[in-house]
Amino acid sequence: MHSRDDKLDREAELSLAQKGGRPELPGISGLGGWLILIQISLWASLIFLLSDITSVTVIMDPARWETIRGVDPQLYTEVIRPLLWFGFISSILLLAIVIVNLVLLYRRKRLFTRFMIMQYIVNVIIGVMTWVLIAQSEVGRDEHVLDATPAFNLIVRSLLTCCIFIPYLLKSVRVKNTFIK
Repeated sequence: MHSRDDKLDREAELSLAQKGGRPELPGISGLGGWLILIQISLWASLIFLLSDITSVTVIMDPARWETIRGVDPQLYTEVIRPLLWFGFISSILLLAIVIVNLVLLYRRKRLFTRFMIMQYIVNVIIGVMTWVLIAQSEVGRDEHVLDATPAFNLIVRSLLTCCIFIPYLLKSVRVKNTFIK
């Protein structure tokens, strides 16, 4: 009985290979399992990034920093404004990657896994760069304007996400069966 099943499997693989596709591995496929967590994270990222980008005029207002928080205008100009611009540009970049990933995900394109891994790595890089930029500023901790702790926490969360989801995207049978186009 196994020889008949093996023959059918080989015929199916050959037929799919002739059509230019990848053979489907035995097992599950579809956007279930851990891919649900990835979908939720992509939609949440989209919402948070859109919120960040739409509130940029409020965040970058010098009066908000100088009057309300009592920040020296020179400190705002030399340290805070460049950090805010870095955050804004990073958000635009991540927003573009998230949108591309959502399109690739729901079209079940093979490139999805590569772009999702790229998003995870870009998150780590942005976190490290933000942490370094904040740590390099010569602002005393007593001013409580710039704190590198949230950036460090972002790095740790991003690294944990990489350690969990990159191997999943590379090894999962569900992922291999779902993203074959």
